[in-house]
Amino acid sequence: MPTLQQLRYLVAVADQLNFSRAAELCNVAQPTLSMQLRALEERLGAQLVERSRARVSLTPIGRDVARRARDVIDSIEDIREVARRGDPDAPQASLRIGVVQTVGAYVLSVAMPDLRAAWPEMRVNVREERTETLIRQLLEGTFDVILLGEELRREDVEQAPLITEPLLAVMPADHRLAGQSEIAPPDLAGETVLGFDGGPALRRAATRLCAWTGARLARDYEGTTLDTLRQMVAAGMGISLLPALYIRSEVLREQLVVARPLAEAVLTRNITMVWRRDAPRRQSYTAIAARFRESLSPWHSG
Repeated sequence: MPTLQQLRYLVAVADQLNFSRAAELCNVAQPTLSMQLRALEERLGAQLVERSRARVSLTPIGRDVARRARDVIDSIEDIREVARRGDPDAPQASLRIGVVQTVGAYVLSVAMPDLRAAWPEMRVNVREERTETLIRQLLEGTFDVILLGEELRREDVEQAPLITEPLLAVMPADHRLAGQSEIAPPDLAGETVLGFDGGPALRRAATRLCAWTGARLARDYEGTTLDTLRQMVAAGMGISLLPALYIRSEVLREQLVVARPLAEAVLTRNITMVWRRDAPRRQSYTAIAARFRESLSPWHSG
């Protein structure tokens, strides 16, 4: 049977796709890691890693074994946590979170202080990726949970809603509507609305806004990050829709743009926490999601 350490080495290589970085992560010499991986391959009778001077990659069998190895390691860590704390529902010692780029620091900056207060010993690792990458890596076991700006309809995952986040109209500070406390949708007729190429929820919201108000969706350019959209608005290229937590973090201190709520047509996005349905720590993730939801509740729409 493979040893636990060999499984850890394989997972490290799967995450890093680099023997030197994987060895450093595991606190062993690279020759030791390579030798143990070859021993693992011999024991299983299958090639797990493709080695070349140009790159390191996992074979299809290697990816499948690495995914299962993560589950084994997670289960063992769970056993250790239960034994140490005496609480079967206590969250684990570490949490790997993948976040979509439009959620990122804006949501975590609000939620993380409460998470730290609840579980001060838990180590949290956060990485930003695009939605499709997050989903794939969650299913492969790279992440424990992911945060998305939309609901995910899949049978192989569980999800918990965290917040229905309002989207606000953002415009240049000298815009004709900037002096209003809120924007009536008919006032946006004829305006240019900047689209977003970094997430489907915001793209759909911009399309709906234009359909409701008679505004025009800009087709010749789109922002790829929220910061890019904000800068395009500041340059006078149009108005846009941005999430309330991003506005709290980046727009309220900005002098070139202002944010205003919509008076009648409230647009929102649903931020959710997602994990694998067969994950061994489902109870922990449910507790963590509940803590996030409580932290974000002041920003919930409706």
